[in-house]
Parts: sequence; structure tokens; C-alpha cells
Amino acid sequence: MLLQNSPSLPPQPSTPTEILALPSVLIDFMAMTVCDLIPSRKCKSQQNTFGQDRHPMPELVHFIQKITFSAGVNCRTALVALIYLDRAKAALPKGAAGGHDTPHRMFLASMLLASKYLRGTRWSPPFSPHQPLLPTVPSSWQHYYSYLSSNPSYCLGPLTNAQLSNLCSGLFSLEQVNTIERAFLKLIDYRCWVDDLEVKEFVLKHRVDFSL
Repeated sequence: MLLQNSPSLPPQPSTPTEILALPSVLIDFMAMTVCDLIPSRKCKSQQNTFGQDRHPMPELVHFIQKITFSAGVNCRTALVALIYLDRAKAALPKGAAGGHDTPHRMFLASMLLASKYLRGTRWSPPFSPHQPLLPTVPSSWQHYYSYLSSNPSYCLGPLTNAQLSNLCSGLFSLEQVNTIERAFLKLIDYRCWVDDLEVKEFVLKHRVDFSL
């Protein structure tokens, strides 16, 4: 497969006890994608739904790093999520605007759906809470591994709504994660199917962005 042979997109875990962090180029591209998806500004409808801004949102790149590593997200899952974000962008009405947490919500929804779509396939994270973790991460990410070592239940894959809410550390409740998922599914018209050809074409289209 193209994804396995690329020097910039590392191979998937060979055993259930190995964690591979996503390459920084892929995380940066995802952050840029969700930031460019929709203008981020507070809107009245969003305040009415979720109340006042109770939590300052974390820096997006760090947020993506934490969620993807804590959930054991692999490159295939991340690429499927990016394809979903492309579909969302195409479906957004002209002049659509979001709130300060819209990029975080779009990222969470796309990642959750991608993980669910790949559940049961060879790309699904095979982690078990009964086995030790062998981290393969940049030295600057060791604080994430320390966090996981003390919270082994967060390494269950694939993602569920409840696990994703827990990983958000209070930023989004389970009810909000459910709402985010439903809204995103409606936006992309429930088009979750992604085949190998579409993933390969997406990688080739963005090969410069991925430094391939």
C-alpha cells in the first residue's frame, strides 16, 4: 500500500502493544484543514445551544496531537477523517460561520466517524487494556505516554463516543459529542464510504503537503 511504503507516513503498528504517533506533517495538515473549513467566529445560534464559553479551547495542533495519540489513531484513520472534512467543506452553505470551538468540533467528528468506519478492518487499532504499551513517539511527546500509562482505559480502540468525551478532559460532554457526531453526519449526508482508491488519490493530490 502507498501509505505503508511512504517514508513520511510511518507503517501501522505490527503488534497490539505498539503505539505510533502520527507524523507531524499529517497533524499540521489536519489542523490547517479544519481551520480553513469555516470562518471561526461566535454566532448567536451556537451560544443558545451550548451556553456561554465555559472553557478556553486548547491550541489546535496540541489538541490534535493529544487526541490522536491517546486514541491510537493511525495514518489510515487520519486520512479517512481528512476525506470526510473535504466532503463537509463541499457541503457547507456559502457564508457559513462557526464559533471559536468549531475547528475542534469538526476534527472530533471526522476522527470519530473515521474510527467507526474502519472498525473491524485491518486498519482498526488493535489495542488491549491487558497488554503493556510500547511507545514509538518523538521525545517531545513523552508527556502523552506518561498520561496514557496512568490511564490505560484510554487505549481501547476503536473510538467510542464516551471514550472521545473522556479524552477531551471536560471540554465536551458525552451529550455534546453525540450532537457533534449527528450534525457532522447530516452535513456530509451520511456519506461515510471510503475505498482504497479514494485514499490513494487523496494522498497523491496532497503529496506536496505530506512531503512525499
